[in-house]
Amino acid sequence: MSAFYIVVPMKLLSDTARERSVWANRDFLYLWGATVISQLGTQITFLGLPFLAVTMLNATPLTSVLATLGWVPVVALGFVAGAIIDRGRRQPVLIWCDVARAVVLLTIPIACLFGGLSLWQLYAVVLLTGVFSTFFDTAYQARVPSLVPAGQLVAANSGLEIAQSGTRIVGPGLAGALIALLTAPLAILLDALSYLLSALLLLGIRAPETVSDMPPLGTRANRPLRVDIKEGLVFFWREPLLRSLVGCTVLMSVGWALVEGIFLFYLIRTLGLDAGLTGVIFSVGNVGLLVAAAVTGRLVGRWGLGPVVGSAVVLHAGGILLIALAPLAPLPFLITGYLVRAAAVVAYNISQVTIRQCVTPSQMLGRVTATARVISWSSIPSGLIIGGLLATAIGLQTTIWTGALLSCCACIPMILGGVWRVRRLSVPSAL
Repeated sequence: MSAFYIVVPMKLLSDTARERSVWANRDFLYLWGATVISQLGTQITFLGLPFLAVTMLNATPLTSVLATLGWVPVVALGFVAGAIIDRGRRQPVLIWCDVARAVVLLTIPIACLFGGLSLWQLYAVVLLTGVFSTFFDTAYQARVPSLVPAGQLVAANSGLEIAQSGTRIVGPGLAGALIALLTAPLAILLDALSYLLSALLLLGIRAPETVSDMPPLGTRANRPLRVDIKEGLVFFWREPLLRSLVGCTVLMSVGWALVEGIFLFYLIRTLGLDAGLTGVIFSVGNVGLLVAAAVTGRLVGRWGLGPVVGSAVVLHAGGILLIALAPLAPLPFLITGYLVRAAAVVAYNISQVTIRQCVTPSQMLGRVTATARVISWSSIPSGLIIGGLLATAIGLQTTIWTGALLSCCACIPMILGGVWRVRRLSVPSAL
């Protein structure tokens, strides 16, 4: 059954949504605060665990598998997570996932204290935190529409994107300082405590998950998960907007992944940049994340969701094209290209998540979110590997051009699926 959605003028959106800012919504602020705290903690662990492996366990370069393990649960358990989340309330899932991640991370400083830390424990910690993060990330996207009115979804998603972008900028520096000041085990202890603080904030959310938000337990509780998973996949495939958006996302993701895996080689070997200039490029690009998160809501209010998605797809491809043209004028083209691409990704994510939340009934949102995440995330490792193989076979410059051209192809599903025509969407009725 296809989602029920209506394209409506701005004046018909909920009056309540326009009477007060999303930042005056107490429940949303608790969710936002929990996101900021847990994301900062994640940055500490992202740096702290490899640091422990290298400094305390004399690990070899093969420990790069630590980063790879973080991707595994999203792809392997994403569909299951979505089906389970759609069978009950989302808020308890969020709270218990935070508590579980805290407990798992606490095993690291305890093991260090008693001299029992091993590489296998680090692998297990990364894998388990990845499992709980998969459930958490799916559940919180499904929880947002029950916390804010439909007219505030763009603002809410923009706020959450600001939180994530901000922690990506501040997090690595903060993590490095804490590791240097307190040592890695104590820094990871702080990360565990941050998850507990996040859980406390989530406990403060009072907005109920109404009857229309809940799944019909009598018909679902006793049937196999595979039936629920299939139902989510069928719904996803039959909804033209969702199908088109995931096509755009995959092409954009793979196009950039071809570039990302070899980007440093391109900067250093092809363009001859030093570490200082390389850092400038990344820093300016990260600022673009925050700027885009701050202005996307206004752009959607003026142009509509579809035009912002379409513009973001075009700008993403244009940014990579500028990077491919960098030999003509390295710094101007690289800085502009990286900044434009980063900003486009944020604007695209905010808009496409909002469209997904609007066209999907609440009791399907866990599975639909999981489907989009599994398809999108599984394409990234493939792109990274293909990028490395292409660079070896045809050279760095040609591979960058291949990524740019593939990103341009993301315009095809966006146009064919009619995404660019969408202006406003109302929240669908229950199934």
